[in-house]
Amino acid sequence: MQFIQSAGVNTVINISGKLDFAAAGTFMEELKTLVDKNVKRIDIHCANLEYISSAGIRAMVFLKQKIDKNVEVEVFLHNAIQPVKDVFSLSGLDGYFEFVDL
Repeated sequence: MQFIQSAGVNTVINISGKLDFAAAGTFMEELKTLVDKNVKRIDIHCANLEYISSAGIRAMVFLKQKIDKNVEVEVFLHNAIQPVKDVFSLSGLDGYFEFVDL
Protein backbone atom coordinates (compact mmCIF):
# COMPACT_ATOMS: atom_id res chain seq x y z
CA MET A 1 0.00 0.00 0.00
CA GLN A 2 1.27 3.46 -0.88
CA PHE A 3 0.44 6.15 1.65
CA ILE A 4 2.18 9.31 0.40
CA GLN A 5 0.25 10.78 -2.53
CA SER A 6 2.36 13.90 -3.05
CA ALA A 7 5.55 14.92 -1.30
CA GLY A 8 6.99 18.38 -0.96
CA VAL A 9 6.56 21.46 1.20
CA ASN A 10 2.86 20.53 1.33
CA THR A 11 2.59 16.76 1.57
CA VAL A 12 -0.59 14.71 1.20
CA ILE A 13 -0.99 11.30 2.78
CA ASN A 14 -3.99 8.98 2.38
CA ILE A 15 -4.67 6.26 4.91
CA SER A 16 -7.43 3.69 4.59
CA GLY A 17 -8.39 0.47 6.29
CA LYS A 18 -6.38 -0.38 9.39
CA LEU A 19 -3.18 1.30 10.51
CA ASP A 20 -2.18 -1.58 12.75
CA PHE A 21 1.13 -3.27 13.53
CA ALA A 22 1.25 -4.93 10.09
CA ALA A 23 0.68 -1.67 8.15
CA ALA A 24 2.57 0.67 10.50
CA GLY A 25 5.99 -0.62 9.41
CA THR A 26 5.31 0.21 5.76
CA PHE A 27 3.82 3.56 6.77
CA MET A 28 6.91 4.37 8.87
CA GLU A 29 9.26 3.51 6.00
CA GLU A 30 7.39 5.90 3.71
CA LEU A 31 7.47 8.62 6.37
CA LYS A 32 11.24 8.25 6.68
CA THR A 33 11.56 9.37 3.06
CA LEU A 34 10.23 12.80 4.17
CA VAL A 35 12.98 13.43 6.73
CA ASP A 36 14.91 16.63 5.97
CA LYS A 37 12.83 17.35 2.84
CA ASN A 38 11.68 20.82 3.96
CA VAL A 39 8.11 19.66 4.63
CA LYS A 40 6.06 22.39 6.29
CA ARG A 41 2.54 20.98 6.18
CA ILE A 42 1.18 17.45 6.06
CA ASP A 43 -2.47 16.74 5.27
CA ILE A 44 -3.46 13.23 6.25
CA HIS A 45 -6.75 12.15 4.71
CA CYS A 46 -8.16 9.49 6.97
CA ALA A 47 -11.90 9.36 6.23
CA ASN A 48 -11.39 5.72 5.22
CA LEU A 49 -9.19 4.88 8.22
CA GLU A 50 -11.20 2.35 10.21
CA TYR A 51 -8.74 1.59 13.01
CA ILE A 52 -5.42 2.81 14.39
CA SER A 53 -3.28 0.82 16.83
CA SER A 54 -0.52 1.98 19.15
CA ALA A 55 1.97 1.19 16.36
CA GLY A 56 0.04 3.55 14.08
CA ILE A 57 0.03 6.22 16.79
CA ARG A 58 3.80 5.78 17.19
CA ALA A 59 4.24 6.38 13.44
CA MET A 60 2.13 9.54 13.68
CA VAL A 61 4.26 10.84 16.56
CA PHE A 62 7.39 10.09 14.51
CA LEU A 63 5.83 12.07 11.69
CA LYS A 64 5.32 15.12 13.88
CA GLN A 65 8.69 14.97 15.69
CA LYS A 66 11.21 13.75 13.16
CA ILE A 67 10.25 14.87 9.67
CA ASP A 68 12.17 18.12 10.01
CA LYS A 69 13.97 18.67 13.27
CA ASN A 70 14.57 22.36 12.60
CA VAL A 71 11.07 23.45 11.58
CA GLU A 72 7.66 22.99 13.17
CA VAL A 73 5.63 20.80 10.84
CA GLU A 74 1.87 21.34 10.77
CA VAL A 75 -0.01 18.03 10.69
CA PHE A 76 -3.73 17.97 9.91
CA LEU A 77 -5.88 14.84 10.19
CA HIS A 78 -8.85 15.20 7.85
CA ASN A 79 -12.24 13.58 8.41
CA ALA A 80 -11.19 11.00 11.01
CA ILE A 81 -14.07 8.89 12.31
CA GLN A 82 -14.91 9.16 15.99
CA PRO A 83 -13.31 5.83 17.07
CA VAL A 84 -9.99 6.98 15.56
CA LYS A 85 -10.28 10.35 17.31
CA ASP A 86 -11.03 8.48 20.54
CA VAL A 87 -7.75 6.54 20.28
CA PHE A 88 -5.83 9.82 20.03
CA SER A 89 -7.81 11.22 22.95
CA LEU A 90 -7.22 8.16 25.14
CA SER A 91 -3.52 8.37 24.28
CA GLY A 92 -3.43 12.01 25.37
CA LEU A 93 -2.43 13.08 21.86
CA ASP A 94 -5.65 14.72 20.68
CA GLY A 95 -4.12 18.16 21.30
CA TYR A 96 -0.88 17.18 19.56
CA PHE A 97 -2.55 16.89 16.16
CA GLU A 98 -5.14 19.12 14.53
CA PHE A 99 -8.32 17.37 13.45
CA VAL A 100 -10.19 18.91 10.52
CA ASP A 101 -13.69 17.88 9.47
CA LEU A 102 -14.62 19.03 5.99
